[in-house]
Amino acid sequence: MASSQTPLKRRSEKQNQEFIKTRVKNEYSLDTVSDNNWQLFMWFASLETVENYICLFILVWDIIPVRNSAQFSKELREETDNLIQIIKELNISKENDNNYSKMLDDYKGYRFLSSQTFRQNLVHNVWKELENHGLKNNSYAVSEQLSRCSLFQKKELRAMILSRIKSFQSFSRKIKEAKELQQVPLNNKMKDENQELILSENKSLENQIVGLADNKSQIGNSVSLEDESRDTQELKKRENENLKTQVKELIKENSKQQAALDNLTNVFWNDDESHNSKKLIQDITDLQDMLTDFTMVQGSDYKINNNEANSLLRAFKCEVNCPSSRASLVLGFLLQRITIAKIIEEVEKYLNGFSKNQEMTLERDIVNTTETLINQIILFEKNLKGEDDTTKITPIKIRQNVYSALSHRGFPSDHSLIKSTASKLLYKMNKYRKIVDEETKSEMDDQAIQITHKVINIFYFSFKTQASVPTYKFFDAGQALEPHLMKGAFGNDESKKLEVEICGFPCIGIFTGDKLSDRIFIKAQIIPRSKRLS
Repeated sequence: MASSQTPLKRRSEKQNQEFIKTRVKNEYSLDTVSDNNWQLFMWFASLETVENYICLFILVWDIIPVRNSAQFSKELREETDNLIQIIKELNISKENDNNYSKMLDDYKGYRFLSSQTFRQNLVHNVWKELENHGLKNNSYAVSEQLSRCSLFQKKELRAMILSRIKSFQSFSRKIKEAKELQQVPLNNKMKDENQELILSENKSLENQIVGLADNKSQIGNSVSLEDESRDTQELKKRENENLKTQVKELIKENSKQQAALDNLTNVFWNDDESHNSKKLIQDITDLQDMLTDFTMVQGSDYKINNNEANSLLRAFKCEVNCPSSRASLVLGFLLQRITIAKIIEEVEKYLNGFSKNQEMTLERDIVNTTETLINQIILFEKNLKGEDDTTKITPIKIRQNVYSALSHRGFPSDHSLIKSTASKLLYKMNKYRKIVDEETKSEMDDQAIQITHKVINIFYFSFKTQASVPTYKFFDAGQALEPHLMKGAFGNDESKKLEVEICGFPCIGIFTGDKLSDRIFIKAQIIPRSKRLS
């Protein structure tokens, strides 16, 4: 059957020779849509599972050169954590959930290691998995094609992958919503739905009242007053009294339900605390990214002082030794912990009057005055009788307002406490690692200032803007894993066989002693290790 399409223009013999000569060179060019280009595009479009896109995500990152690590570490961290969260929400089978979450977390940790063995093994396994989903023997061709992309194009490709995975997330949510359609959702429609419930119950109560009244009428109509005996009249009297009592009780119950609904509505629509919590969590996440860059020890830009680093690792009972890839990873986490601890130590001295930096004491004076006032109000509420709610909430409101003001204006970057603490941080970091790259070294002073300000702002001011003040917990080497408080490269099934190697960032939350009642803002960031055999 003849083709109805217009045939392509024929090439001359010379043109044909030139085409054959240049075909190999252009076969994988971004400027030419050759057969292999089209096959690659079709392969991207044909991927069907979240797992396929996770593997592709790792491959795209792996073709980005490991240089300017500070530039890429934040992007890798954000994108990887986002993917892990989506995997959990999609509720992929238990085996895969552990596998792919760990795979992403491992790659994030391995990417900037000086030793490439772990990274190469992981990427090799990713290629093998994708070869089973349409690549067949074209891995090298695809790798070559991807490597030709610019950094901007690679970023756009990652964005496409994340968008595709999020489409699975959206579809999953719709399925979940459909399943829960018969349940009463706790969402922004709560007020309307509860009002409908109250109206329905009111209607039911009215029907009960009408029914009781009908019973009374039936009794009155069925028996003539002239024929009623004294016993019958007494029975009617008691029934009338019961009817009145039931009506009163029903009205009272209805009032209670309406009051409860009003209280619930008031609480539900008061979103100030929710806003404060979200801001705190975002600030903590930003601090984690800053600390990751500031305490970097992996890569060609850094050189570890092995003797000092090993002494530090032993002091914290870590079972690794430099030089090794794992020791570098553990050391980076440990330096984050030391950074936070040093800043907290310095600000404690300042607020308690033991610091040499006393020429600017306004923040300290405000903190001390506020705490004194709060204590006086608490004594006032306990010792003087009264029933008002204002006195009860006054200490909380004073604390929230004052510390919110401090979080906005307290300890500017030129404050003596900020500058001296930042200088001590840099000295401490240089003891364990040296920065070889001059450009990276020049950025450290500014990073130390920003981190010092951020830690003080979060741990001393933002915590106290919450209705209930959160606290923080570091975990020491050898402690058992607690998945509801810790985050790391482990699955729930593995946690019983593992223990803490190092905790780099603390768990922040409101701890009650009961894990079901704990309110966790941010889980601790840890590196696990196998438990010792007893």
